[in-house]
Amino acid sequence: MYTKMFIANRGEIAVRVINECRKLGIKTVAACSDTERNAPHMRIADKGYCIGAAAVKDSYMNARAIINAALITKSDVIHPGYGFLSENTEFAKSCEQRGVSFVGPASDTLAQAANKMATKRIAVSQEIPVLKGYFAEDIDDALSRADEIGYPVMIKTSNGGGGAGIKPVFSSGELRKTLELLQPLKCGKLFIEKFVRTARHIEVQIIADKYGNILTIGNRECSIQLRNKKVLEECPAQSLSAGLLKRLYADSLKLARALNYVGVGTIEFLVDKAENYYFMEMNARIQVEHGITEMITGINLVEWQIKISAGEKIPFTQDEIRFSGHALECRINAQSCGRIDNWCLNNSEVRFDHAIASGLTVWPYYDSLLGKLISHGQTRRDAIKKMSGYLNDLHINGIKTNIEMHKNLLNNDRFLSGEYYTNILENEGYVKRYA
Repeated sequence: MYTKMFIANRGEIAVRVINECRKLGIKTVAACSDTERNAPHMRIADKGYCIGAAAVKDSYMNARAIINAALITKSDVIHPGYGFLSENTEFAKSCEQRGVSFVGPASDTLAQAANKMATKRIAVSQEIPVLKGYFAEDIDDALSRADEIGYPVMIKTSNGGGGAGIKPVFSSGELRKTLELLQPLKCGKLFIEKFVRTARHIEVQIIADKYGNILTIGNRECSIQLRNKKVLEECPAQSLSAGLLKRLYADSLKLARALNYVGVGTIEFLVDKAENYYFMEMNARIQVEHGITEMITGINLVEWQIKISAGEKIPFTQDEIRFSGHALECRINAQSCGRIDNWCLNNSEVRFDHAIASGLTVWPYYDSLLGKLISHGQTRRDAIKKMSGYLNDLHINGIKTNIEMHKNLLNNDRFLSGEYYTNILENEGYVKRYA
């Protein structure tokens, strides 16, 4: 097992990793920017290390500074969390070259897993359905590719991430106008693929060790999205046939094997009304919404991510995985910057993965996620009822948050039916009210 871990991240995932390391007897060094020296993850780590200025390029995306800090603090491993450098091939390769372990797949695997076109080519080779898509060099190339694919199409810029730089377009005129506004050469390489109008975002959790054991650990529904960013997830997804689930799990295993994947990871699919499904991408890291899978399986994914990275073998088989009940996750996001005057959660039974503290400043430099409120019930209705109570018990003062949006959503008839698609928030008016 590792001796000392450098956590190259911030917020709730840094807090979670530090807490898991404590249970495993691993010393921790927390990274921070110069604006976050007193952040919650810094307070609970064994040691803190400032890696740069507030801007992410100078701190949490500063690969050289992070690796140097890990070596200076005699850390034998770096945990990248999610986002930032977690799927950066060059960072993983630099860790290997400088003798620091990286909690994630090997750099050669990551080079394929984190590359949308590479994973799609592998998916095609494994006879896994994919949406037709291409990279475009300029506006004329984009128009030509879109005509070949057929409208509507989805355009994505390569440096978007977290739902940014993604937009459906329905005609060549709209595409030209959108690209002129986006100035694609300034916002990263442009990817164009077929757009499925009515679709669900379903993902499969996998876990794989260095000894050839690859398991699927259920599925998650991630279709509640506000401008392409997930805001609420549930586990398991509702109303998927046994036949479809069998195919999704089989294809996830095929893709992971083809990649020689080791670690935790997520395979993401689009599923339409007729249960046609299409591989979208692989997330070669711990996923933000991993907690709801943990709640219904009892499997600690962060713990096993660390143990697998350290060379341990998965001690359970596919047949031994058991699922219990239903879980929901509400992402509690800040909707303004400023100081959190005080906060409280008047419920001792709730799971709330967070990095909130009274007096904490919410800066404009980072993602708006404050924490993840998670409920678990024997049925979906039970989980929703519990979550409604938890939201009423959660109070964050001094900044604006999306708590009221979640309260409203949990009473929405379309959501309560369990049959909804990625356009639910747009169709139900949430984009205008809460975005």
